[in-house]
Amino acid sequence: MNSKKFIRLVKNGRQLLRMKVKETPIRYNTNKGEVDILIDSAKNKCFDVACLQTEKGRIYCEKPINSASWHGFYDERENPIKLPVLHFKHNHEKVFSSRHRGIIQQENIFLFPICSLYLPKDIDVTNLSKIEVSANDHFIEIKDNSSNVRVDFFILPKGVSFEKFVSNISLSFIYFVSDISIFNKHLNGEFRALPVEKSEGIEFQNVQVGEWDMLIRLLYTEKTNEPDLCGKYSLLFHDPNDAIEMLLDRNIVYPKNDGQVTYDTMRDKYNNEVNNLKT
Repeated sequence: MNSKKFIRLVKNGRQLLRMKVKETPIRYNTNKGEVDILIDSAKNKCFDVACLQTEKGRIYCEKPINSASWHGFYDERENPIKLPVLHFKHNHEKVFSSRHRGIIQQENIFLFPICSLYLPKDIDVTNLSKIEVSANDHFIEIKDNSSNVRVDFFILPKGVSFEKFVSNISLSFIYFVSDISIFNKHLNGEFRALPVEKSEGIEFQNVQVGEWDMLIRLLYTEKTNEPDLCGKYSLLFHDPNDAIEMLLDRNIVYPKNDGQVTYDTMRDKYNNEVNNLKT
């Protein structure tokens, strides 16, 4: 198991965000879901915007938010069973909470979309905490250039490596070509190309935190498909409900030698590949 538990986003040696990934506490007595994700903003700094994407649009927190906790498990200690929950917080006090059905576990092997962080190009880091490099943490350096930034976070189930996922599961290509709109039920999972003009405007980093592999996708761009968040210090949580369905409810068209086409479904192809991966 990898001993690293934290991901730290830094710019010029100063921390912009800290993310911790940890095992679901054993006291919850559950086999439905396996991970907690904790997020802290830069020290003494609240997000300009903090929101949750839903099928009906985005829900915005009206009060200051400087941390959040994404709990992806069912609490089976009581009846009725409690659903997973997302908490938005200010100074550790819960401001807004939303129950959901999103869990990360072996039966759905895909990169689960957790959240996106938006950073303005002119963000002032001079008053933020300086961070010393530690072997116990993953440090993601934000380039010092004249561009806004969006950082997307995705996570695989425990024990599934990023290399194995990319090598064996066809839908993995989506993360390299499609914007986060593909998970957005409010947009009917619309395919939109990544909003970057040049190849150097995008960066992919694979990190292992504890027993989980994560993909961190950095977009250096002046224009994203979320204009109310772009250019601000913002945090967007993606809709955790049935996230994989947004990828699988699609048809695949294959050309044939006679000029005709044949159809398959992403779901059938995915199920076959996952079965082969598990055997």
